[in-house]
Amino acid sequence: MIKVVFLRDKKGVEVEAKNVSEVFSKLDILREQYVVIKKGRIICEDEPLSEEDTIELFTVASGG
Repeated sequence: MIKVVFLRDKKGVEVEAKNVSEVFSKLDILREQYVVIKKGRIICEDEPLSEEDTIELFTVASGG
């Protein structure tokens, strides 16, 4: 399972996914609204993920 941490909310969830794009799809969120960070570096949506990986999502767009 991939651990996903929403940095602004300090919430975390776990999902099964092979890459960042699948994470967005499974969580039903828009990729344009987030910067994805893994091990301190920004990664793109086709970045492969391994079991036990943790990614952090930082919101870059607001809803207003």
